Amino acid sequence: MSLWRIVCSVVCLMMVVQCYGQESQPCLTPKGIAGRCIRVRECGYVLHLMRKDNFEYSDTKYLENLQCGTLPGGLPLVCCPQFTNEPLCGPMAPFRRIYGGNDTEFGEYRWMALLRFQTRQHTINANCGGSLISKRFVLTAAHCYKSAKSKGWEIHSVRLAEWNHMNHRGNKDCKHLEDYDEPICRKDYDVERFVIHPDYRVSSGIHINDIALIELATDVEYSLFVKPICLPVNTSYLPSDGTETEYTAAGWGSTDEDNALSYRLKYVTLRAFDSERCRKVFQTPNDNGIGVGHICAGGVRGQDTCHGDSGGPLMVFSEGAWYLAGITSFGWPRCGKENFPGVYTNVSHYLGWIAQEMYRDIKV
Repeated sequence: MSLWRIVCSVVCLMMVVQCYGQESQPCLTPKGIAGRCIRVRECGYVLHLMRKDNFEYSDTKYLENLQCGTLPGGLPLVCCPQFTNEPLCGPMAPFRRIYGGNDTEFGEYRWMALLRFQTRQHTINANCGGSLISKRFVLTAAHCYKSAKSKGWEIHSVRLAEWNHMNHRGNKDCKHLEDYDEPICRKDYDVERFVIHPDYRVSSGIHINDIALIELATDVEYSLFVKPICLPVNTSYLPSDGTETEYTAAGWGSTDEDNALSYRLKYVTLRAFDSERCRKVFQTPNDNGIGVGHICAGGVRGQDTCHGDSGGPLMVFSEGAWYLAGITSFGWPRCGKENFPGVYTNVSHYLGWIAQEMYRDIKV
């Protein structure tokens, strides 16, 4: 059956139920997952389901049950599942950081993930960061995967609760810290799938849709030192646009353009960089330049993310929790140059895609 006939059949069946809901209002799916009542064409989760090669009658009935309203013109609205933050996500560190330091403390950013790739020589290389957003999923940059594949590397695992990735701790993966009853135990998780955004591309040096979602093979074990970061599902938690916005980025990247990766997890505080100025810095001969899918930050000499930080978080602390505002994407070839900001993928712009991939092939 063609996609068009499937769409027509489903829409007609859904219109039998004359319930009028308000567009963009919160709703619940048949299994109680939080969603938003939107048009069919705006819900990637539903569109993917409708494009299945083996679309069945049970799928049609399921789509009927997803209906949450009807527009005055007769078009149905569906309850499109949305990402929901886990309770107590993005917790503040349980200690005071040393003022002015660039090294993080153990467990300071408990959602930090380290991507590990297997080379052609079967060695394991740490390359790129990521952010744990739930027990099964990590967000990172699409170019991390593309770059690794170009070298013949394969994703090996995702490591959590890491701090110094060159400290092998002998045969032990746990470390007891003073004043804590619970040890910090780093752990590697196998990868079930690595999904890059279907429209990721590079145009005139600008990375567009530079976002990827990693599904882990098993659930992450939360602990005092392992927790997910919050996503900006409610943008009111994020500061309004402006150069006064203060971000924090973290990663194992080099501390300058000439150095190798840092062994220890580091952080840097960055100010938002005006988007119009950013567009002029990264000019393109077409319209594929800096846009709503990007955040620009930094531009102060010596304060920047650098090689190896890719995929890591650009964070905002708001309402008592840390939120993932951006994903480290690209910048000027020389890191930390005055008036040349770093560019980050704007996570709030991709919440629909994230939910679509998290719930792919699952009836919620």
